Amino acid sequence: MSDYIGQVPEEVDQLSAEFETKAGDLEHLQSVINGKLAGTTWTGPDRDRFESDWEGQLTTSITQMVAQLRGASQLAADNAQEQRDASAS
Repeated sequence: MSDYIGQVPEEVDQLSAEFETKAGDLEHLQSVINGKLAGTTWTGPDRDRFESDWEGQLTTSITQMVAQLRGASQLAADNAQEQRDASAS
């Protein structure tokens, strides 16, 4: 391993963009599943249990993951900008 410490800001910008893209993908997936579930002819206690799990724990987990991905995206973008600023001085 080399002794290099630092980053290539453009690569970190790409990482940031990928985190943001994946957050959007998860939001889209959640929306698609919500639509499919709403359009499903399915009644009874199994549906109620599934819907309760989906609208509770599962969507909460997706929402948390989206927030974490967006946070990581922002952190990476901030770090890339800090590198650019440090290199310019």
